[in-house]
Amino acid sequence: MISKYVAFLYLFSYLLLPFQADTGTIQLEVQNIKASKGSIKVAIFGAEEDFLVDEKAIQGHSVSTTNSNKLIIKLDDLPFGTYAIAIYQDVNDNNKLDTNLFGVPKEPYGFSNNARSKWGPPDYQIAKFELNQKVLKINAAVKTWSKQ
Repeated sequence: MISKYVAFLYLFSYLLLPFQADTGTIQLEVQNIKASKGSIKVAIFGAEEDFLVDEKAIQGHSVSTTNSNKLIIKLDDLPFGTYAIAIYQDVNDNNKLDTNLFGVPKEPYGFSNNARSKWGPPDYQIAKFELNQKVLKINAAVKTWSKQ
């Protein structure tokens, strides 16, 4: 009885293999890092309604800055699909994007596709991209609000 059960599970899992989603890696090159202090915070979102809602990020990463003006961050094991990325440099490492009294960011930030919007965050439709290969290389620059 057990051997039939094991054989059934093996056959069932073998039949499902072709239907498993392909996954890939995003190799994100964060550019234009001016100060070598703090860390770069990266969040990846998989749906328009989740965009920029911290708790709904698919992955979040924090990487210490270096003496270089660019940093490469790998986002692994993502199912093929549509995504958007938000980035900021947490210069003082307080785990939040510091803003002024009017909500304007005081620390450098950026988005996938280098999406920009002067008066608020960019629309998801501008920042989104397709992951449909094993390794996708993308670039995103961080800038201060005044340099938009």
